[in-house]
Amino acid sequence: MILNQQGVRPGSINMGRILRQLAHHSNQSRKVTYHRPPIFGKDNYGVEGGTVVTPELLYPELPALIRPALTADYQMERGGANIIGMARVYTPNIQTIKGYPNFDQTTTNPNFDEIEGWDRFIDTERTIYQVPTTATTGWTSGSADCTFESDGETLTTTLGTDYNGTFHFTTSAKNTLSADRIKFQIKASGASNIKLTNFKSYNGATQNSAYATTYAPASLSIPTSSWLTVDVPFISGTVGSGTSVYMDGTRYATTVTSGSSFDYEDNFRDFEFEVSGAASGNKVYVRAVKLYKSISWHVHSLKELNTDYMIFNCVRTIGRRDSVRRAYD
Repeated sequence: MILNQQGVRPGSINMGRILRQLAHHSNQSRKVTYHRPPIFGKDNYGVEGGTVVTPELLYPELPALIRPALTADYQMERGGANIIGMARVYTPNIQTIKGYPNFDQTTTNPNFDEIEGWDRFIDTERTIYQVPTTATTGWTSGSADCTFESDGETLTTTLGTDYNGTFHFTTSAKNTLSADRIKFQIKASGASNIKLTNFKSYNGATQNSAYATTYAPASLSIPTSSWLTVDVPFISGTVGSGTSVYMDGTRYATTVTSGSSFDYEDNFRDFEFEVSGAASGNKVYVRAVKLYKSISWHVHSLKELNTDYMIFNCVRTIGRRDSVRRAYD
């Protein structure tokens, strides 16, 4: 029925439009984050070293239809159990994908050409905690002077006299132990050079840097014409190695640090944004702020490739069971 609504010539499928329509009818059609690990250089003997020659690719907002064939198969191994699943992931054709932000291949963004084996699609298994932007309750000024309003979906922060600094959301203790990623959308108005200096999750206490993990993108100006989607890992291995925020194909290296008292097992208490380069009256908009537990679908093989769409056979792998991780951490 949906195909009949496309208005396309017989024998042709507009997969991008199908995915948009299916998103209103089925949760299996949604936007995922595409990830490719960094590529390391090799020495004269062909052994990989510690120098990154191609940084990781971390592109949110890729439309996909995920059809699990096996969501989880619990196979006991030493130290716990691997959760292994299989799925077919349907995406638009590569030409359509290259029309999406970040995926367009240019001289300044030459690293993405096609989806390759063991690249992965990062999907949401479940939302662990949604930072509310549907109302202004819990949002307060930090070192920045702010006023807040909400349209029921997006929080609008209007900067006042002290326009460089922080604003944050505070709540009672929330259990976010199962979360392994942070995701949100942000944009600005009134100036084109408002920078997202950093954002923080406080676990165990509020506005105490010892209890914070801090993400600091390098020289990232918040866009004014479209939403920027940020999707980063919320796991201990990220501290030190860092992560990435991509906007229009440009990578903004993001350092990740944590305070001496930060612990992922502690309850979530506060989420904070810091901005700079603004002026009084400028606005910053945020929405869809969440800590979530992810599923990683790794590309195992390409089942079908044609001018309309692609079908990837994917496998799901994850580390130890949550119960084992909680027992030993």
